[in-house]
Amino acid sequence: MSRIRPPASRFPAFLLAAAWLAASASAGAADGAATAKPAAVAAAAPALRFQVVEGAGGVPLNVVTAGDRSKPPILLVHGIGQSYVSWEHQLKPPVTDQFYVVAFDLRGHGNSGKPWSKESYTDYRNYAGDVKAVIEATGLDRPLLVGWSYGTLVVADYVRTYGTSGLRGIELVGAYGGFTPPPAPAPAEMAAQMARTRELQLSGSLEDNIAAARGGVRFLTARDMGPAYWERATQLSLMLPAYARRHMFDRPIANMDLIPKIGVPMLVNVGVQDRSTPEAPGRELAAKVPGSRVSVYPDSGHSPFAEEPERFNRELIEFARAVLR
Repeated sequence: MSRIRPPASRFPAFLLAAAWLAASASAGAADGAATAKPAAVAAAAPALRFQVVEGAGGVPLNVVTAGDRSKPPILLVHGIGQSYVSWEHQLKPPVTDQFYVVAFDLRGHGNSGKPWSKESYTDYRNYAGDVKAVIEATGLDRPLLVGWSYGTLVVADYVRTYGTSGLRGIELVGAYGGFTPPPAPAPAEMAAQMARTRELQLSGSLEDNIAAARGGVRFLTARDMGPAYWERATQLSLMLPAYARRHMFDRPIANMDLIPKIGVPMLVNVGVQDRSTPEAPGRELAAKVPGSRVSVYPDSGHSPFAEEPERFNRELIEFARAVLR
């Protein structure tokens, strides 16, 4: 199988993050295999409600809702290789006490459909259409749209296609959605690790895929989240087929031209320990969008919503109250 690797100059923070987070997969796979234990299978919380929504091109999307539908809405979009499960701390109180919270599995991920065609993953309008379909099917009235990692690109896809008139706020976590200049090319050693990891991810060998997943998920956070967390994250990563992962990296990613069209406040979350997302570009982006600000997590990495959920939820609630009133 041929390996598709985008040039380094095309890597904005969210794609560099996805690649860098897995860059030490081959080195960390043995450790992950030795220490991880099967996670206990937990039943879905009774407060979570599931439905299937028809997304762009007829792709079935696994959608979860929590909270009172009459309350102000928040829509959460996860990153590459994960699922709605990533937002476990936001799909329950105290957030759901005050807001109607919706999340879904991106196309190709989790329990959503996994179309075969390249265009299903490379055409930004499909991601935008999926978000719009979820908004309409769940009855969201101008939600706060929150994106994490690759999900920040999906937020940008929605803005490019539909503008921000249907939103009341945007929150970016762990990446900048192509709204900032691409970072410098990765150092040679890291680039080689990234290439090796991509080879493992796209291999026809499930053993290779498992090795890449086990190593990669260790870099989702700066904190030790424990064996059960790592095992679940690995399982979620393996639910994204290699062909879909390949196509998701082979698409337009520059969105700086959209900044003047962002007509809603923005909250940018930065984990200082996440080397793929420097603080300075986030601050520069927020300065260009009226009513926006940056929240810095000195001790967190790529996933502050999972690493410091109490603080993250407190700030999410504060921002949502301000924009959804």
